[in-house]
Amino acid sequence: MFNKDEKKYMRIVLNLAKKGLYSSMPNPRVGCVIVKNKQILSEGWHVKPGDDHAEIVALKKCKKKIKGATMFVNLEPCNTHGLTPDCESAVINSGISKIIYSTQDPNNKQKNVDKYKSNSIEVVRGLLKNESVYLNKGFFSRINRKRPWLTCKVAAGLDGKTALENLQSKWITSEKSRYDVQSLRAQSCAILTGIGTISADDPMLNVRNIKVSRQPFIFVLDSKLRIKLDAKILSNPNLFLITAQKKDSPKYKKLKKLGINLRSIPNSSNKVHLHKLMKLFNKMKFNEVLVESGMNLNSALYTEGLIDEFVIYYAPKILGDAGRGMLYVQDALKMSDIPSNKIISYKKIGPDLKLNFLTSYH
Repeated sequence: MFNKDEKKYMRIVLNLAKKGLYSSMPNPRVGCVIVKNKQILSEGWHVKPGDDHAEIVALKKCKKKIKGATMFVNLEPCNTHGLTPDCESAVINSGISKIIYSTQDPNNKQKNVDKYKSNSIEVVRGLLKNESVYLNKGFFSRINRKRPWLTCKVAAGLDGKTALENLQSKWITSEKSRYDVQSLRAQSCAILTGIGTISADDPMLNVRNIKVSRQPFIFVLDSKLRIKLDAKILSNPNLFLITAQKKDSPKYKKLKKLGINLRSIPNSSNKVHLHKLMKLFNKMKFNEVLVESGMNLNSALYTEGLIDEFVIYYAPKILGDAGRGMLYVQDALKMSDIPSNKIISYKKIGPDLKLNFLTSYH
């Protein structure tokens, strides 16, 4: 259906869209290329909320006559007015004769194909759709499922163990793998962890070694408010401490007095209500949340069907049978009872192997 040149232009579009990987949220990552007679007239990408969308950037940058040109864009031009005017009207008035886009915009209140056709603009969709959807997986998840896309990062030995029996885990993987994790953090709206990780490692969980215009929020689940008052994470202004304790408890009041952002979201077992937490994430317009935690929280999220993707960094090490696992799940009685996951990528990073797979829940 699509020729080699059209695929080439859409790959350029996707590479442009990736420039907004760390900055466009909660908006989608979008790139745009305007082509005429096999010549690229202009390019654009969306940087951050409030800035022009990719289509408008490309239209404004175009110094040559657009009439008769084709617009390539990975997401259907919007027809809603938010912080900026809709793109649909600008495209129709530009002289563009054809639009090729990868996938529909779930925010569009009505289909705009008929409107383009009535203005003599040909519309074709579906070019590199899978790549485009994955690039904006968090945006689609938030709009369509009312919750963010949860990616769980795990560092493990080849036997799947994430720590020694004494819980020592620094460092299983190489420095190159740890640097790669910074990119995962940078493209996430928030990082989710548990009090066990905070107590064991005393991390800051901020983005390092990558230039970013914003740091992700940090959500620490601490049902019983066991956090120590000298924990480094308490100095992070983006911290949210999520507990099951009542607001009138002494520790809650003490932390509140220190200026810590707290939320009490208990379930019937006096633990944090994970599904209500997803509603809070949605309210805060989070597209992607990175889970950097231990076995307990990973298992709870997985059991509730809330983890969409795993990113596992395997080091060429064997930690031993008594080591800490990455997940606790109930043993299946039959192989047919075990849900199938889908490996989507794998690559070597230094001495380690990085494996991405989608869970059956996504």
